[in-house]
Amino acid sequence: MFFLAPHPHLAKPRRGSPRMFRIDWVETYFSRVKWWHVPLIWTPVAILCVRDTLLQPESTVGLTAGVVAAGIAAWTLLEYVLHRYLFHFAPNPAKTWQVDLHWLIHGIHHDYPWDPDRLVMPPFATLVLSLLLWPLFRAVGGPVYGTTFYAGVLLGYMTYDLLHYYVHHAVPTTAVGRWLRRYHLLHHFASPELRYGITTPLWDLVFGTAPRDKAAGLDDAGVSALEDSH
Repeated sequence: MFFLAPHPHLAKPRRGSPRMFRIDWVETYFSRVKWWHVPLIWTPVAILCVRDTLLQPESTVGLTAGVVAAGIAAWTLLEYVLHRYLFHFAPNPAKTWQVDLHWLIHGIHHDYPWDPDRLVMPPFATLVLSLLLWPLFRAVGGPVYGTTFYAGVLLGYMTYDLLHYYVHHAVPTTAVGRWLRRYHLLHHFASPELRYGITTPLWDLVFGTAPRDKAAGLDDAGVSALEDSH
């Protein structure tokens, strides 16, 4: 793709923050995203969506809360499907546009997993995905609860993006946090074809992509050593 910066194939992950686009303003506004952009932009949207439902005379607080919870749960499945089938689609090496698209969508993250500017989804990409899925949100939630279902999906998405940043750039102090960090780093440094869940391993267990292999037994030190070896 003519607008992408050169991106040679890497034999192993590399530290640093490479340029993605040749055009400066595209590189600045559509490539680099800070973690705090996610809650800053999307929390008000989620609040407004819930408020819109609660203003409807036929809505109830209890059902609204239930629909939000359903949206969060739906996100975990959407997260798995996107990560496994879109982010990790296998490009045809003979088709440059497929190789470029794969690198643009997710390949750059696996090439540079420590890059802090490439760990959360750009707001424009989130907006496009939301617009594409909006008919589904309306179909699930109906005319009253469609926006609330979308709010739940947004909350699930924000949890995913912030947790993804956290497991790459923090040292978790809780047992759950350490387990999630180990689980995701094994996806990067041991088995990129497995362990697609970020917020939960549920769908990996359902669809058989959470194996009990040798790497699964590594402790924190073992996973950190595996990461450092790259």
